[in-house]
Amino acid sequence: MTRYTRRTIITSAVAAPAIGALVLAGAAAQATPQATPVSAGVQIIVLSNSSPHVSVIDAASRQVTQTTDIPDFTSWTWNDDNNHSDGKLLWLGMRNPDTEDAEVVAFDLDTLEPSYRIPVGKESMSMYIGKVAEHGILHVGKQGAGEVVTIDTGSFELLETWAVPVNGGVVCDADVATLADGRQLFVYPTREGDTVVSIDAVTGETVKEVANEAGMTPLMLSTDRDGRSWVQESGSLTNSVYDQDLNLITRFPTGEGPIVNTFSPDGRYSYIGHGGDTFVQVIDTETLEEVQRVQAGTNPQKLGVHPDGHEIYAILTQEASVAVIDTTSWEVTDRVIVGTEPTGIYVRSSS
Repeated sequence: MTRYTRRTIITSAVAAPAIGALVLAGAAAQATPQATPVSAGVQIIVLSNSSPHVSVIDAASRQVTQTTDIPDFTSWTWNDDNNHSDGKLLWLGMRNPDTEDAEVVAFDLDTLEPSYRIPVGKESMSMYIGKVAEHGILHVGKQGAGEVVTIDTGSFELLETWAVPVNGGVVCDADVATLADGRQLFVYPTREGDTVVSIDAVTGETVKEVANEAGMTPLMLSTDRDGRSWVQESGSLTNSVYDQDLNLITRFPTGEGPIVNTFSPDGRYSYIGHGGDTFVQVIDTETLEEVQRVQAGTNPQKLGVHPDGHEIYAILTQEASVAVIDTTSWEVTDRVIVGTEPTGIYVRSSS
């Protein structure tokens, strides 16, 4: 575990990659922008594999107010608005594409610097972070390794590494579900494994494995406040909703490449983004029926929501921008150019 305790200005070799692209060795070095403390209000934190690695958009003015680069940066893994944060530290994943060394970063949202960097072993593909479990224990899915690691967010220590069932697939996007009796499960889809799996968040023991038809490819997952799992299935172009016990409640059609979902602050709506389509899908979480398809731009693949629910923010990687969607009119009201290709997003309120 490495701790960073002071601001550092670095020069780094950077490239202009597409989604998940790498920082190229030997590129021309340039001065890193220096971060200053984040001001009060709502900020949209945007991550990129090219410089600047972090951009901050003020939600009120819709202007990029700060940018910075990460010391010894490699590449981001999958980071979205469901990543755990206590309001000050945001937990993120990074991976070195050359060595496959992976680490989990506790990123200080006030100073825009890594406070702790925790090595978690080798990973050939990506990592996934969701909500924190009881006692501040964070579960991280290691996709290619077929493992789940646990981290104490109080002591910043790696606790356990569990080999978990993937049924011929991988550990894909994952989250914690809290059951009615207080027990907590860590739930993940397995992509080509065509299964959804839940494990006990304390012991790591397998609780249930749900098989789907071959080729459905359950890819990404988030849990709602009722402990239901929302699973985006890229092979069948559908989204499934499972109850706490992973019994299928419903399955409905999406667009091309359903790849993420998040929820309105009041839990009324689920918002589904797409990696192969142009719209954000809006679902009523009570009726489980489609409300709207909002045309947002090229591949709105990760989403964030304003804390008062009046706006959705969709990153448009190929357009190097963030689309702002008004939830009253269900229309895009603005596009914020970030000057780099965004791959991750997190919406922060300092109130």
